[in-house]
Amino acid sequence: SSGINAEWSLRPGETAEQERLEKERAEQQRLQAERAEKERLEKERAEQQRLEAQRAEQLRLEAERAEQQRLEAQRTEQLRLEAERAEQLRLEAERAEQQRLEAQRA
Repeated sequence: SSGINAEWSLRPGETAEQERLEKERAEQQRLQAERAEKERLEKERAEQQRLEAQRAEQLRLEAERAEQQRLEAQRTEQLRLEAERAEQLRLEAERAEQQRLEAQRA
């Protein structure tokens, strides 16, 4: 009820007070809905951040595992090369010993 005519028809105290209370209630509901929406969005954001942090941690662990595997593969290759070299030295020593024995016989 707005406009001059409507205001004249109001019983000065009651209806104006009632209208004021209704407006107040509506405003409070609007603010409450606003707060609820804000909270919902904040929760959503927090959940998103939690999931992102979880994913980042997962990726970090995977990268750590991959690095560990790379280092293990490197170490294995190093050991293989060392074993190969040791075998070569053993064969060379064997050949040298054989040549020494042959030289002695001669």
